[in-house]
Amino acid sequence: MHGQIASRSSLATAMRTHTCGELSAQHVGQRVELCGWAQNTRVLSNTLVFVQLRDAFGSVQLLAEHDRMPAFTEQKRLLELLSSDSLIGVSGTVIKRPASMVKGESQAREIELLVDRVKVLNHAKPLPFNPHVKANLPSEDVRLANRHLDLRRSELQNNIRVRSKATMTIRQFMDNNGFVDIETPVLFKSTPEGAREFLVPTRIDPGACYALPQSPQQFKQMLMAAGFDRYYQIARCFRDEDLRADRQPEFTQVDIEMSFVSKEDIQNVLEGLIQRVWSQIKGIEIKAPFRRITFAEATSKYGSDKPDTRFGLEIVQTPQLTADVHTIAEVLVIPSGAQSFSTKELAPFADLIRTSQANGESKFTSMHKIGDQGATGISKATLLARWLQVDNARLPELLGSISAQPGDLVFVSERSSRVTPANTTLGRLRTLAAKLLQEKGMLDISADRFDFLWVEEFPLFTRIVDDDKAQLSATHHPFTAPAKDDLPLLYTDPAKVHGQHYDLVLNGVELGGGSIRVHDPEVQEHIFKNILCLSPQVQASFGHLVTALGHGCPPHGGIALGLDRLVAILTDSASLRDVIAFPKSANGRDLLMHAPASATPEQLAEYGIAVRKTPPAH
Repeated sequence: MHGQIASRSSLATAMRTHTCGELSAQHVGQRVELCGWAQNTRVLSNTLVFVQLRDAFGSVQLLAEHDRMPAFTEQKRLLELLSSDSLIGVSGTVIKRPASMVKGESQAREIELLVDRVKVLNHAKPLPFNPHVKANLPSEDVRLANRHLDLRRSELQNNIRVRSKATMTIRQFMDNNGFVDIETPVLFKSTPEGAREFLVPTRIDPGACYALPQSPQQFKQMLMAAGFDRYYQIARCFRDEDLRADRQPEFTQVDIEMSFVSKEDIQNVLEGLIQRVWSQIKGIEIKAPFRRITFAEATSKYGSDKPDTRFGLEIVQTPQLTADVHTIAEVLVIPSGAQSFSTKELAPFADLIRTSQANGESKFTSMHKIGDQGATGISKATLLARWLQVDNARLPELLGSISAQPGDLVFVSERSSRVTPANTTLGRLRTLAAKLLQEKGMLDISADRFDFLWVEEFPLFTRIVDDDKAQLSATHHPFTAPAKDDLPLLYTDPAKVHGQHYDLVLNGVELGGGSIRVHDPEVQEHIFKNILCLSPQVQASFGHLVTALGHGCPPHGGIALGLDRLVAILTDSASLRDVIAFPKSANGRDLLMHAPASATPEQLAEYGIAVRKTPPAH
């Protein structure tokens, strides 16, 4: 059977006229040439063979029939010997499948290819695992060591393609809004911005090292001083820190900086960008402007600076429980929690409380079941017990003020007001409770609900220890400008200064953060020297920036959006490793390329490096 020759598709090459995924009922009767991976060869009889052919764009069923295929015996033998994922090229005629065999709504399932020629392009050796059988996938380390196979999985193929489309959407949006795409150096220098850096030794000077940038922060501020007005970059960044599911040692961010702006200007641009991405990738229209809450509200009501606002379980401040001005007393009520959770299910709550107290996150946190006769767990050590010592009859008054009912589970916590928390103990308990309630079917959070919000008015400086005299550190980075109304406090009481910082949060995940920057060199020097108390050597390392600020640098600000995390949310991926083509493992190693690798003695000698076999004692 020979049909008419199909017109070549836009993806045609010297070896194919079409891709597997683009064939449909409109191609019935046309001759095509395809290339791809052969899977699921099924020899039904001496005269009939089926093979599934897959390429990057989809799959199609191949049909080899004795009566309609020249040299059938030879071609049948060739198909029988194919190992899984061998590469073949085929030619044949698109035919309609019998109606009884058509399943699903995909057009590709309505047709199959009646093959008249098969050519083996590359015979695959036995694979360490079959990437197409999800139930039998090996451990993540095995898959990372064979990433080229793991990437054949449809889930990962989709993730990488979504990433590509999202990146293109971002570039088009930024270009349409007057931004200039500018690359900044990857070889930088070590700066005290917080995280540990990767050092790159150089032969230029003995002992000298470049550092891979944690972000292009200083470069983009220099670009504002240079007069580019609107900059963006899909930037590679590097941090040598402990890894988690949402961390990688090298990551990508959408880096943005603008001149002559307020924070509202930057937020408007980001909201427009998010709207465009969600519309293009998910077909969902996101409403703007996004909700805005202060850092104080986020931490007091939700116990987190990146709160998930898709559910209630709000924390209630209870100042009546303490007379100490440096202690914050607060309560979290889980409605029907005492009835819903078994003793075994309450164990994770108790573990979290013990850990938080051991880490100094809270002074004391207690768990109480509310019944008709009062509350359980009121021991002398708890804040609630100490408060009730004055008058035990005050318990109903407290329960009424926090709307607690019999059957509820109540957590009471006290923490220092002198420490700036990113997450409080009650905030963690709130997140855990929501997770367990969802698992029990008692809390419904729609999968397509996206609660975007801005968290603002962070303290400009932070104490990490419970001491009024403790050294202040920059809450985010030392280049964030103080709130205009708080500028006088910068010189009298810097601990009370709020910064012009803003975080973009979605469903409990921080998508990005930014700020209006300091553009006055004298203010920047005051922060370095008198508030952060940086050493003269460290201050000198920022000399180029202070100099640029003094050469007519405009007021400016920006934001960095985590691209890896953004794509993980768009694809509903549990780990960043699922949206990066070649990620590092959980312990920071490239298991495919076997990196990092030991340098040779000759290489080390060339750079003047001596290796210490054991780390120095601290």
